[in-house]
Amino acid sequence: MNLNEIAKKAHDCAVLRGKISPIDEENNFHLDLLNEVAEVFNAEGKTSPHIEHFSDFEEELADVILVAMSTLHHFGSNVDALIKAKMDFNQIRND
Repeated sequence: MNLNEIAKKAHDCAVLRGKISPIDEENNFHLDLLNEVAEVFNAEGKTSPHIEHFSDFEEELADVILVAMSTLHHFGSNVDALIKAKMDFNQIRND
């Protein structure tokens, strides 16, 4: 699966779970992402209660990625191209 396919799958799952509404005005993507980042800070590094072989910290970081990718998909971004372009830019940054 490429990043666009993962983003679509994550978005479709979020819509089914009621996390994302097809109506933009009903969404608060900034708050959703902020809440997921907060869960990373609350993770204790213990074994995830939901997925084997990973910590709760890793699981919460994965949630941050999935929420970001779902949001990008919602707004029609080409996630593959965006990530490549951002990585290319980061390689030439001077900071």
